Amino acid sequence: MTGPEPDDRLVDKVGKLLAQAEGTDNEHEAAAFVERAQQLATAHAVDLERARARQRDRHRRGGSEPLVQERIDVGVRGRRGNRHRVLLYTAVAGPNDVLVNVANDSTFVLGFGHRADLDVVERLWASLAVQMTASAQRRLDDGEHRRHRVPAVTWRLSFYDGFIAAVAERLAAARARVVAHEPVPAAAGEPSAALVLREKAERVKDFYTATSQARGSWRGTWSGRTAQSGRAREAGQNDGHRADIGQDRLRQRGQIGA
Repeated sequence: MTGPEPDDRLVDKVGKLLAQAEGTDNEHEAAAFVERAQQLATAHAVDLERARARQRDRHRRGGSEPLVQERIDVGVRGRRGNRHRVLLYTAVAGPNDVLVNVANDSTFVLGFGHRADLDVVERLWASLAVQMTASAQRRLDDGEHRRHRVPAVTWRLSFYDGFIAAVAERLAAARARVVAHEPVPAAAGEPSAALVLREKAERVKDFYTATSQARGSWRGTWSGRTAQSGRAREAGQNDGHRADIGQDRLRQRGQIGA
């Protein structure tokens, strides 16, 4: 098995920088880590377009890549925010026909699907993770948590709850629109978007069933939490509804949030 490509290593760097931002109580350090992550996410936008172009070209040629399993590191064990980045990955993966296993300690995920779909999910996830962390940090820097007398950690995690819920809702709606309305009329004899998506989902499910060695269940984002903030969740939902999921660039069947 070959090592990760340079752009794949950038995904890991984004995750590490976000973990560092969430692991420090120094607001200036956190802002610096988020700024660097944003710079890397800008590079991912180029990679994301390349992944989409590959997928468009493959659909035109009628080809199909083999199904693969790939590990994505989320953060070191015990790092604040890991569980929410895992949840964000699953929110992006589902509508893009990628199935997911999660490490019990939330330090990594395993994605199962087509190579091009995994590329799109990884890069969209990296972009959204940066947007989520940066949005929360801006609100914390503005002192919203103090005005509502909510501890910073509780505010951040509740904000993440709302942000991810909004993104998941938007991605699910995007998939439904692809199924209901062809972005481009299908050529004569060409399968519909709904059929393409359904057949791809079945292939991925069969591959997952044959490949996955998962045991047990993931405890989710509420494990160990004792408090939440409704105002922070609402703020997260508002920012999640404004987040860039690239839907203006949705031009092909079978790709959601692209």
